[in-house]
Amino acid sequence: MAKYKISYSREGCIGAAACVAVNPKYYEMKDDGKVDLIGGKFNEKTKMWEIIIDEPDFQINQEAADVCPVLVIKVEKIED
Repeated sequence: MAKYKISYSREGCIGAAACVAVNPKYYEMKDDGKVDLIGGKFNEKTKMWEIIIDEPDFQINQEAADVCPVLVIKVEKIED
Protein backbone atom coordinates (compact mmCIF):
# COMPACT_ATOMS: atom_id res chain seq x y z
CA MET A 1 0.00 0.00 0.00
CA ALA A 2 1.30 3.44 -0.92
CA LYS A 3 2.39 5.91 1.74
CA TYR A 4 2.17 9.68 1.49
CA LYS A 5 3.62 12.55 3.48
CA ILE A 6 1.59 15.63 4.30
CA SER A 7 3.71 18.73 4.86
CA TYR A 8 1.96 21.77 6.29
CA SER A 9 3.33 25.26 6.96
CA ARG A 10 1.39 26.54 9.98
CA GLU A 11 3.37 29.78 9.78
CA GLY A 12 1.93 30.49 6.33
CA CYS A 13 -1.64 29.60 7.32
CA ILE A 14 -4.13 32.47 7.09
CA GLY A 15 -6.94 30.64 8.90
CA ALA A 16 -9.35 30.33 5.98
CA ALA A 17 -10.22 26.85 7.34
CA ALA A 18 -11.08 25.45 3.92
CA CYS A 19 -9.00 22.37 4.81
CA VAL A 20 -11.02 21.94 8.01
CA ALA A 21 -14.27 22.06 6.05
CA VAL A 22 -13.00 19.41 3.63
CA ASN A 23 -11.20 17.15 6.11
CA PRO A 24 -11.87 17.66 9.84
CA LYS A 25 -10.23 14.28 10.56
CA TYR A 26 -6.80 15.82 9.88
CA TYR A 27 -7.27 19.60 10.24
CA GLU A 28 -8.54 21.56 13.24
CA MET A 29 -9.03 25.31 13.75
CA LYS A 30 -7.30 26.61 16.88
CA ASP A 31 -8.00 29.64 19.07
CA ASP A 32 -5.10 31.60 17.52
CA GLY A 33 -6.89 31.64 14.15
CA LYS A 34 -4.64 29.06 12.51
CA VAL A 35 -5.14 25.41 11.70
CA ASP A 36 -3.35 22.43 13.26
CA LEU A 37 -2.48 19.25 11.38
CA ILE A 38 -3.90 16.63 13.76
CA GLY A 39 -1.22 14.10 14.63
CA GLY A 40 1.48 16.06 12.81
CA LYS A 41 5.01 16.39 14.15
CA PHE A 42 7.10 19.54 13.70
CA ASN A 43 10.22 19.04 11.57
CA GLU A 44 12.88 21.49 12.79
CA LYS A 45 14.85 21.14 9.54
CA THR A 46 11.99 21.97 7.17
CA LYS A 47 9.96 24.11 9.63
CA MET A 48 6.89 22.16 8.49
CA TRP A 49 4.36 20.01 10.33
CA GLU A 50 4.42 16.52 8.84
CA ILE A 51 2.51 13.25 9.04
CA ILE A 52 2.65 10.01 7.08
CA ILE A 53 -0.66 8.68 5.76
CA ASP A 54 -1.81 5.59 3.89
CA GLU A 55 -3.50 5.33 0.50
CA PRO A 56 -7.11 5.46 1.86
CA ASP A 57 -6.49 8.95 3.30
CA PHE A 58 -4.73 10.34 0.24
CA GLN A 59 -7.69 11.70 -1.75
CA ILE A 60 -9.33 13.66 1.07
CA ASN A 61 -5.98 15.17 2.06
CA GLN A 62 -5.21 16.09 -1.54
CA GLU A 63 -8.58 17.83 -1.69
CA ALA A 64 -7.72 19.75 1.49
CA ALA A 65 -4.42 20.82 -0.08
CA ASP A 66 -6.19 21.85 -3.30
CA VAL A 67 -8.69 24.12 -1.52
CA CYS A 68 -6.06 25.93 0.58
CA PRO A 69 -6.00 29.52 -0.73
CA VAL A 70 -2.34 30.02 0.28
CA LEU A 71 -1.11 26.54 -0.74
CA VAL A 72 0.56 25.70 2.58
CA ILE A 73 -0.39 21.99 2.41
CA LYS A 74 1.55 19.55 0.24
CA VAL A 75 0.84 15.85 -0.19
CA GLU A 76 3.56 13.73 -1.76
CA LYS A 77 3.96 10.02 -2.39
CA ILE A 78 6.91 8.59 -0.47
CA GLU A 79 6.64 4.84 -1.17
CA ASP A 80 4.61 2.29 -3.07
